[in-house]
Formats: sequence, C-alpha cells, structure tokens
Amino acid sequence: MHIVPLLALAFSLFVLPAMAQDKPAAAPQPEPMRIVLTRSAEPCEPDCREWLAAQGAITKDTPAELRRALAELNGRKLPLLVYSTGGTVEAAIAMGELARRSGLDIAVARTVFSQREPALGTIDERSPLCASACTLFLAGGQRRIIPPQSRIGVHQQTIVETETTTVRDYKIVRGRKELVDERTETRTVKQEQATGEIDAKMRRYLDAMGLDRSFIEVTVSTPADTMRYLKPDEMLATTIATEIGSATLAFSGLRSSQGPGRPANLNAAPVLPATLVAPATPIGSVELGPHRGSTLRLALSVGEGRYQQTAALQFQLFIGQAPLPTRLRTVTITLPGSPLIVASNEDGSAPDGPMTVEIQREFLCRLTDRSSIFLRVDPPAEDSSPASWQRTGTAAEVLRLPALRAALCR
Repeated sequence: MHIVPLLALAFSLFVLPAMAQDKPAAAPQPEPMRIVLTRSAEPCEPDCREWLAAQGAITKDTPAELRRALAELNGRKLPLLVYSTGGTVEAAIAMGELARRSGLDIAVARTVFSQREPALGTIDERSPLCASACTLFLAGGQRRIIPPQSRIGVHQQTIVETETTTVRDYKIVRGRKELVDERTETRTVKQEQATGEIDAKMRRYLDAMGLDRSFIEVTVSTPADTMRYLKPDEMLATTIATEIGSATLAFSGLRSSQGPGRPANLNAAPVLPATLVAPATPIGSVELGPHRGSTLRLALSVGEGRYQQTAALQFQLFIGQAPLPTRLRTVTITLPGSPLIVASNEDGSAPDGPMTVEIQREFLCRLTDRSSIFLRVDPPAEDSSPASWQRTGTAAEVLRLPALRAALCR
C-alpha cells in the first residue's frame, strides 16, 4: 500500500475577509458548564446529601443544561453549588431567573468528583469562585450562601465576537481522501464594552431578584479589563450574599449571617447579645497520627452560637504542644442525619487560630456515644504537598461526646 504524506485541509465555517491564511493557534477556551446531580462520596449512607454541581463557563447552551438537570430532580429542591469564571450575560440571567422560579438556594463551592463514580463527589471550599457573569446566575438564588474566603469577582460586562473554524485532517489512500480527524477551534476576534442596553437589562434583572442597587453600581464602575473581588462585608452590603458561611449551610435551614438592617431569623430564634456569649470551653483532643516526628492532634472546644439553638465548635491543630497554622485549612465532619459540618479559619491575622463552625445543638445532643463519626482535616489549597488526615470512630472517641454533651445539652 502506497500512502502519500498527510495533508491538512481546513474548512472555515465563518471566514472574515481580512483573515490571513496562517491564522494564529486558537487560545484555550474554558470548558462549558456542566450541571450534574451529585451525591456525597463521604461515608453517609443511607442519608447522603445530594446537590446540583454547576461548574465551568456559562454559554448560550447552559440554560438548557440547567432545565435538563431540574427535570431530573422530579420536583425536588436541592441546593445548587456553583464554581465558574463567568460567561454569557444573557444566559446567566436566564439561568438566574430559572433558579428563582424553582426556589433553589445557591452556594459558591467547587465539587470534586469521584474518579471511580462520576455521580459521587465532595465539596471543596478552599478556593470558591464565582466571577463576572456567574454573579448574575448567583443572584437568582433564593438564598445566596458565600464562604468568606470566596472570590466573588465583578466588572463591566463585555460583548465578545468569536470566529469558529472546523478543521478536518485527511490522508490520501490509493488516490482517495480519508478523514483522519475533525475538530472545532474558536478564537476571539473582537471584544468591546457592553452597550447601555445590556446594562439596563442587568439592572432590571437585579431589581427583580431583589438585590441592592449598590451591586450593579460596583459592577459597572469596575473597568472590563480588571476584576474587583468583593470582601465579605461588601458581599452582604450589596446583598449578592444573603449569608456568609460554609456552603454546606445550603443543606439546612441554618442562617449563619444576616445583612445590615435585616432581622436575624433562625426559626424565629432571638439573637444572643454578644455580652452573653461565653468563651469556648476546651473539651479534649483526638490524635490524628504521626507528623514531623511527633504526634498530630486536633483539640476541640465548644462555645455558645449566635442563636439560642446553635453551638460554636472550634478545632485547633497541634504538633505536641505547638499550634500548627490552620489558615485556609478545613475540618470536615460527617454526623448521622446531620448536614455536613465544615469548620475553617480565614483570619489572616491569626493563622494559628482555631477553625470554627456553627451547628444546631440538636444534631449534637441526639448523638449517642457509639454514633459513627467521620472526620477529615484538609490542607490549604496552595499547599505544595497536599495531604489529608482522616479519623473514623465513635462520637465518644472522635468528638469527646460525654464532655461535649455536658457542656451543651442542658
């Protein structure tokens, strides 16, 4: 068989008159958003939590992807966890409207899917992201739960024109062309600031979603070629966040934070005045294993929560008697019949400080000493050699439940 050298023939679907024959290689494009019904991969049977994981760039096809995912729920209302750099404004608005009509709560977090079973996943809150047009999608959430370490980025929206080219590679076999490969390449050919019409549409949409006007003002006042990341107090002030706290709050009715001028409401429980909140009481510690020639342990303390039916759990890592920096670390605890507990420390001024989380007392007080507990400590996202420490055992062993019960369940 005589085979001539491979010939590459490119057929352009949309060709600009001035486009050169040798066009530059296409820049990598973000993966389009996938919306996946996900079940927790943590040890949790039979009461594993489920959520819709929305990750990737928002495109014109993403609203249809969301409608498909909602149809799969058969009327159930599950939290939606989003992680995205942005995308198409009109599509993001359509998705936000659909989320609001469906009564969905939206939290910002990344889902890490299991390699063995793609429908299973864990929630990673070490570096949550929702930027640009993603914030318009987020605005549609009935509750909008944002972890304090999140990157919520806003700027002026832009209109992007792209050129799509289909490239087909052939080889000649015995005088006949045979297709070897076919691929689509997309590149940006024009990008400009959005028109006043787009801004007006965004304003009407955000008004309909009930967001404070300050959010759109911050957005349109930030140049399109930059990105402004909001601080937690700005997230609340602009009302893009209804709550600042762990994304896992979306799995319960717990409200961890309230915006200015909004009365706290956790099943009508009154807020405890700060002067009545007692210092955290040490409960004990649990050994996680050897580390750096010593023993790594996790110390547990408990104090009053912000509400009468909540408690504040604090966890601090020690090597021997020396505290280990915990900023950007997280402690994840799985309790039977309870939402996932995720404690974290985002206080840059106290990198050795405790990782904290609020939890409803009833979830702790109904445990028995023999209740099965799964605990995991994750490293910072930027750690060059990431490693997790895990511990499985009874509530008496892992949470020092007798002492915890004595402090909380009066």
